[in-house]
Amino acid sequence: MNRIEDSKNLIKRAIFTISELNKLEYKLDNNPIYDAMEHKSPLNYKEAKPGKINIEEFKNAIYTLIEADDFLYKKAPMHNLNDQEAMEFCKLIFKSKKHLDNVLKEFGFKFQESPLLDERALYIVSNKKLLKNLKGKMPNINIISTEGVLNPEDMKIIRPNIPEKTLKGISKKCEITIKEINRLIDKLKPSEIIVIVDDNNKGDELIYERAKELFNAKKISVEDINL
Repeated sequence: MNRIEDSKNLIKRAIFTISELNKLEYKLDNNPIYDAMEHKSPLNYKEAKPGKINIEEFKNAIYTLIEADDFLYKKAPMHNLNDQEAMEFCKLIFKSKKHLDNVLKEFGFKFQESPLLDERALYIVSNKKLLKNLKGKMPNINIISTEGVLNPEDMKIIRPNIPEKTLKGISKKCEITIKEINRLIDKLKPSEIIVIVDDNNKGDELIYERAKELFNAKKISVEDINL
């Protein structure tokens, strides 16, 4: 069997797995009344309503599954995964599941969604675009955008040749941002401080490291948020 056929079979198996994950998630979330729900029909393709294919989400689902496909070849013939590999593989499957759910939503299928984030916490992000996206989903979320690093020295890591004059302006901006975060902490008394990071963004990681020092912050990946 060539790789293309193998990938097609992987996609079929992954879609079946995603369906099973959806059913399991429903069982767990509705455990007190699960016995009464057992006789309800699961989602069925025959329930599809007219709609438009979300091409971007569909392609993202396929690309993610193809990325997961690499595990078939790397871990052949036993396909046993260690802790780190299992986490990476399942992350890809769940990521694909998210994209496929978004495709199916265009055809009338509904999926139970958990709250995005804890409204008792204070979240720190590096840019206003993410802040606006989260505010659009959760209007009551406590969130602040740094619009850059929290320490001017960190800019030297990102831009080694940055002029000293520019650093002075960044230093002032950092002071204002840190002061505003402290003000929000005093006002809101959040349950915890969490930095939302893009795993591929060095700047986000530097912001987290400083926030950890200053506010004992934790971090979560933006990929783990159901935006």
